[in-house]
Amino acid sequence: MKKNIDLATIKNFILANALNGNVMLMLHPKNFESLFAKGTKRVRSLCIAGVNVIPDNNNEIAEDEIDILEIKFG
Repeated sequence: MKKNIDLATIKNFILANALNGNVMLMLHPKNFESLFAKGTKRVRSLCIAGVNVIPDNNNEIAEDEIDILEIKFG
């Protein structure tokens, strides 16, 4: 069963996993683009609840999956 990744799904994922600004989420490009299907601008990133969401440009993430990337400072 495929799940629909929308803004609510991402927000619930962030809350359920207690994520903060020390991580980024990466989505399959198709899922990322579907968030903005009705928009006219090409979006490169999105910030939801203080967490950046980016598309996977390296084909590492499967469609309908959300991957957590840790950000290292310094």
